[in-house]
Amino acid sequence: MALVLVVLVLGSTASTSAPPADPAVDRQEQLVTVDGNSSLWPYTSSATTFEQRTLAINVIAAGDPAETRRHLEERSRGDWNETRPDQEDVGTASEDTTATENETAVAEEPAGTATSWGRADGSTRYVYVAAEDDPTDGVWLDESYQLHDGDYLGSRHHIRAYESPRDGDEWTAMQAHQEHWDWFRLSHTVTSAENSQRYVEREFMDRRSVSTVSREHLGNGRGFDSDGWVAIVDLETDGDDPPVPLETVAVLSGAMLVGRVASRTAPRELVAPRVRHAFLLAGSLIGLYLFVRFGAVGLESRLGDIDPRLVAGAFYPLIAVGLPVCTYAFARPLDRSTAFAAASVGFATAILLDYTLLGVTRLPVNVFVHRFSTAIALGFIAVGASHAERIDPEDHGFVRMGTLLWVVTLLVPLLRFL
Repeated sequence: MALVLVVLVLGSTASTSAPPADPAVDRQEQLVTVDGNSSLWPYTSSATTFEQRTLAINVIAAGDPAETRRHLEERSRGDWNETRPDQEDVGTASEDTTATENETAVAEEPAGTATSWGRADGSTRYVYVAAEDDPTDGVWLDESYQLHDGDYLGSRHHIRAYESPRDGDEWTAMQAHQEHWDWFRLSHTVTSAENSQRYVEREFMDRRSVSTVSREHLGNGRGFDSDGWVAIVDLETDGDDPPVPLETVAVLSGAMLVGRVASRTAPRELVAPRVRHAFLLAGSLIGLYLFVRFGAVGLESRLGDIDPRLVAGAFYPLIAVGLPVCTYAFARPLDRSTAFAAASVGFATAILLDYTLLGVTRLPVNVFVHRFSTAIALGFIAVGASHAERIDPEDHGFVRMGTLLWVVTLLVPLLRFL
């Protein structure tokens, strides 16, 4: 059983990348005309080659590139802060290892239209730009700038913008995606390009200096959840927007209080002790995991000048050590089956709540397999710590099995750093 679960964990980290791109097809059939003079390959790449295709370009702004940048940086509907170089993505984001066939919906996108774009840095991605009359004679561009809206240790929208390298061309191609900090990968995981595309579209809507915001089908639907439709923003050369009043950003913070099921109005005898202890176990895992997520986000916001990776390092032991220790401590009064169910379901609920509160709508299947294995590991630890297991003279080794699987679930996602 342990061997099977370890294999599951190893399989969950395997690449689920999109099918390899055909350079000939991409160069001859996928180039699109931009501004009448240039041809653009409507994807980004992790290297200066077509074979390393990552995500699809999903926004193109036609107009002065400086004006486009000013729209995003100075006319946002919310507060924005500059992101320093020490806030770059750790390692490589999962955009290289995801495909449209391997994603699962988690929750609906939360309502809201306020956008607050700040300077951002991340892994370098390239686009290919060529002259319209000679698509084979082109250049690879890295990002002109990057922007983000959100929290480094929470969820954020991330833009990579590419300005035209040719004199006389006035356009900016963007790749926008949504990502969140993964406490097991210790890096950002891309969850959607479509959500961020809509997010950026709203940034340009109803502006006096923007003539139209529309979508055009370019057929570049081979990256994550992209559907081949690209947002086209046409900027006016004159006119200005009315001033946008600053809005107060309300930070929703909830404290999950884990208490006993019995209350003053309900006699304790009406609730079985097993049920009370099961809720305590599940609630402790939920409370601890959400505390790590939103405690880290809150500290990151409060200590604006500190490297967010230091905050992540301070909270990570609560994930690596705190969750199994909490499981072992609260599972002691329970029987085997109740302990396993309370621990695994409690952790799964914590993950679901976390993604829902972050607004994550899609995840790769390998992430679900990994989280399933992690929940099973905590379930085994709970079984080994249960009262029935401790008084049993036969040693079944559930604690060792759960600890082994837990260590594997922690280490395997980090192997890419070696």
